[in-house]
Amino acid sequence: MIKRNGICELVLTALLLAAPLPAASVAQRDPFCAGPACTQTRELLKNLCDYIVKNKSTYPTIYIGGYYMRDLVDGYEIFGNRRYLNTAIAYGDYLLKRQMPGGFWASGYGTVYLADTGSALGLFIALYNHVDPGRQREYRQAVQRYINSIDKDGMILKNGALGTGWKHVKDGVMSAPIRDQYTLSSALTGSEIFTWMYHVTKQDKYREVAYHALRWVLSTMRGDGNIPYILAEEGANWNERDNPKNDYNLWQNSTYGTAAYVGEGILSFDLHCANPVWQAWIEKAVKPNIEFLLRTQLPDGTWSKLGRTSWDRTRSPGIANYLIWYYEHVDRDSRVARAVRRFDAFIINPKKGQSYGLLNEGAKPYSRASANAFNTVTSLTARALAGMLSPGVDSRW
Repeated sequence: MIKRNGICELVLTALLLAAPLPAASVAQRDPFCAGPACTQTRELLKNLCDYIVKNKSTYPTIYIGGYYMRDLVDGYEIFGNRRYLNTAIAYGDYLLKRQMPGGFWASGYGTVYLADTGSALGLFIALYNHVDPGRQREYRQAVQRYINSIDKDGMILKNGALGTGWKHVKDGVMSAPIRDQYTLSSALTGSEIFTWMYHVTKQDKYREVAYHALRWVLSTMRGDGNIPYILAEEGANWNERDNPKNDYNLWQNSTYGTAAYVGEGILSFDLHCANPVWQAWIEKAVKPNIEFLLRTQLPDGTWSKLGRTSWDRTRSPGIANYLIWYYEHVDRDSRVARAVRRFDAFIINPKKGQSYGLLNEGAKPYSRASANAFNTVTSLTARALAGMLSPGVDSRW
C-alpha cells in the first residue's frame, strides 16, 4: 500500500505526471479546433462518414472513391465504427479487381492518370494495418505491378518528374500516352506511392524515385513560394512561359489544389522515407510554400477565390492536412494552427459550409456535370476534418 507521504508521495506524483494526458489536454496541445468547435467538427465528420457509407460505397471515379474510403478508415480510427472499416475494405477489394492486366487502373472517366491512381491507392496504404495478411499481400502485389509498369512504360522522366498517363482507355487497352511532366503525378504517385513501396519493402530504389520526384516539384517553386501546376496537356507548359494564358494556367488557375496535392506527397515522404538528411532538406524546402499559404489565406478562412465548382477550390481542403503536418512535425508556429482553425470555423458553419459546396450530409451538385467537383470537395473536406480531430490519422503507416 502506497501512503501519501515522504518518498511514496513522490513516486505517486511521478506516476501521475507520466500518465497519458486526457483528450481535452491533447486538444489544447494540438489546437486545430477548440471547445464547442471540436464537438461540431466531430459531429460533421461522423455525419459525412455515415453519408459515405450510405451513398458513396461504390463510387466509380477511383480518386474520389479512394478518398471517400480513406475518410472511412479515418472515421473508424476516430469513432471505432466497424461499419466504416468494412465499407472501405470492400472498396479495396473492388479496386483490386479493377486493376488492368498491364498494371494500371482506369481513372473512371476514360483516361489513365497517374495522379488519380496515386490518390486511389492511398486507400491500400490506409487499410494495410487493418486487414489480414492475405489482403496485405494483394495490396503489395498490385502496387508492385503498377510501379513496374510505370518504369517499363517510360513514365519516370530523366529530371525526376513523372509523366501524366494515357489519354484513352477502353476495355483495358490504353492509347495515346501523355509523357508530359506533371506536378500532381509526381507528388501523388512519385512521392506517396513510391515512398510506401520503400516502407513495405525497404528497397532504396523506391525512395530514390520519391526523392527525385519531389526535388523536381520543389525546383519549380517561385520565389514567393507558389508551386506551379505543370501539365502541358492542359495548357500549363513549363517550357512555354511568357505566354499570358499559359502563365495563368501555371501560376493562378490551380494554385491551391496544387499545394494540397503536393502537400500530401511531401508529408508522406517526410514521415516515412527514413532518411534524416532528406527529411531535413524537405522540411526546410517547403517553408516558402507554407508562408505563401499563410499569407494568401482568404479572410473567411478558405483558399482560392474561384467559383464553388472550380477545380482549385474543391481541392483546397487538403491544405489543412498539409499545414497540420507542418505544425506537428516541423514548426509549432501558432500562425499555422490558427490558419487551420479558421478553415475549420468556416466549414462547420452550415450556411458557410454550404456556400463552399459542402453540406452536413455531403456536397450536392448543381448539375450532373458538377457531380465530380462536389464529390471531390466532400471527400477532401472529410479528410481535413479527420486531421483536425486526430492529427496525422491519414498518414499512420
